[in-house]
Amino acid sequence: MSFALTLLSVTFSNAQRFNPVSFGKLPQDYQLYPRDAASQAHVPIAGVVEAPDWKYVSVQVLRNGQPYQYRRAGIQYGANTKGTFSTEASIKAERANYDFKVFLCKDADSSLLVTRTRVVSGDVYILSGQSNSTGFFGEGDTSMFCRTFGKITGTLNTETYKEADTLWTLSNMHSYNNGVGTMGFEIQKQLMEKSGIPNCLINAGYHWSSAYSHSQRTESNPTDFNNGYGRMLYRTRKAGVAHAVKAYIFRQGESEAYGEGGNWEGHFDVLRKNLKMDFPSLQKLYVFQIDIIYHPSLIGVLIRDYQRRLAAIYPDITSIATVGTTGFDGLHYNREGNRQSGTELSRLMLRDFYASSDTVNIASPNLRKAFYNSAEKKSLTLVFDEGQELKYPEPYKHQGGQVLDLKDFFYLDHQSGGVTSGKAEGNRVTLDLRAAQNAATLNYLPPYLEKESSYYPFTGPYITNAKGMRAFTFFDVPIASALPATSLTALNGEKSNIRLSWQPVSGAKGYILERKMGDATAYALVARVAGSTVEWLDQPGESAAPILYRLIAINDAAESMPAYAEVAPTLVLGVEQDQNAPFDIFPNPTLRGDEVTIRFDRPQTGMIRLISLNGQFLANRKISGSAKSSFTVPKQVSGMHLIRFESNGKFFTKKLWVR
Repeated sequence: MSFALTLLSVTFSNAQRFNPVSFGKLPQDYQLYPRDAASQAHVPIAGVVEAPDWKYVSVQVLRNGQPYQYRRAGIQYGANTKGTFSTEASIKAERANYDFKVFLCKDADSSLLVTRTRVVSGDVYILSGQSNSTGFFGEGDTSMFCRTFGKITGTLNTETYKEADTLWTLSNMHSYNNGVGTMGFEIQKQLMEKSGIPNCLINAGYHWSSAYSHSQRTESNPTDFNNGYGRMLYRTRKAGVAHAVKAYIFRQGESEAYGEGGNWEGHFDVLRKNLKMDFPSLQKLYVFQIDIIYHPSLIGVLIRDYQRRLAAIYPDITSIATVGTTGFDGLHYNREGNRQSGTELSRLMLRDFYASSDTVNIASPNLRKAFYNSAEKKSLTLVFDEGQELKYPEPYKHQGGQVLDLKDFFYLDHQSGGVTSGKAEGNRVTLDLRAAQNAATLNYLPPYLEKESSYYPFTGPYITNAKGMRAFTFFDVPIASALPATSLTALNGEKSNIRLSWQPVSGAKGYILERKMGDATAYALVARVAGSTVEWLDQPGESAAPILYRLIAINDAAESMPAYAEVAPTLVLGVEQDQNAPFDIFPNPTLRGDEVTIRFDRPQTGMIRLISLNGQFLANRKISGSAKSSFTVPKQVSGMHLIRFESNGKFFTKKLWVR
């Protein structure tokens, strides 16, 4: 069978007319269709044939240039000469381009109406804010599976929108017109490369914006081209993705910090409500805590602290710190800094949307409570999120030459100079104070830094975690008094169990019980228990190493000083203790470097040996007609050891625990 193939004439209009067919639904080049729960998308093709005698429309779908699907839709003619058709193809959300060739057919004739190329399926995100969200729309990098829709308007996206600007493109195909910015593109690239899922990001940011301007939604005309929200909503609706936007990323607040705008908190709340109304699939909002800028006002630090606390106010929000980002000039960042922000945020999004296994220490450490360690008030403990592995920095040399010490950037009742040193352990930072204090509040990092400062802009030092994420700045955090101390008792039980008990602490909502085995460098969590619990049965298993337990009473504002208890396990690897051994050991347990005395019930002659559990002889003492002998424990040993007495071919053994 032969087919006559003819390309029919095209009329360019909003109706997508390819004579004699007017398409109501037809993919665009570079279009992204949102994926569904099965990680695929349905691509509809429908229209009206305005000429008689055609039989059907066929659609050939190619995947990366190879035949993938074939669809055929009959043409239904009515009383007039116009007929309608409708079909759809399915494509997978993957790094593959799909092409669509649409034919108009009758009998042996087949005419190619239109070819659409590089169509994909994937996820949709919005980025917005002010200049730090846009990178001035100057990024030239692009990627085949990172898409965007519409156009950036004039004067850094502040001008009114043109209704006809409705093309799909690769992100940054033209760095300004199709721009998503350096940070936006880095987010897209990281998500796509690590998940294998294409994505669309619409950058709706515009310069000199305030939270108020972002919250402006014209009720009678939500897609109002004259405000930023309306332009954003128009682009998402025209792209056909408004129903599928998964996350909204917001980087804004500098305008208010330097005195241009106010009530950031109230206007942000309005913005969030508008977003929830217009984007029904919105699951997450990500908000950047702004950096330390130059304007001499407390407005900036108040906004920063509110942005830090957003997750406690709105359960769908995750915040991320910007202090310490590369290339900071006091307001903006260089290209590497914007890429860094994109990478750091993408890790959170990969965790939230793509089940990434990279979840440890990817969030900015956030302070949970601060309290004096004792009634003397000569030290403070700062507790951050569980799981954070914090690092307290060495003195930092600023680019201006000054050496800065983090201790000078903690402010007790807004005054510096009260801290002499700091150290980090796990998710806690301990600050030693110059003298006993009665301060009620604590701030971390300067509220602002004027351009005339000798260390402007502020580029360090910072508290960081194991992945280099900087802690949020905080302001006017209340300092609580320590909870009363308690005592901890640990006793060996049956089957290597350890029975722990403690005195209840007034005001405690719970207790944290931890253990450290032998020479381990860190404590491991055993249990978190309610404030009414005063005992615990631990099952550490058999071990020849000593076990050190630590108990801390806690509530929402403070903690107690740790209480400790140490026990020796009963395991002696392959050597049974001789219950009939004719001697005792004192002291037992003992300390490294201390003298140990061996006492017999009557005078003995023989050899006394100190032996490690792997059989190494560490000390020897001859005894002749005496009821007592002694030796010094080597300083390099610890844990369980054996004391063996040899006499007349007989051996008697007891255990010695060395701390």
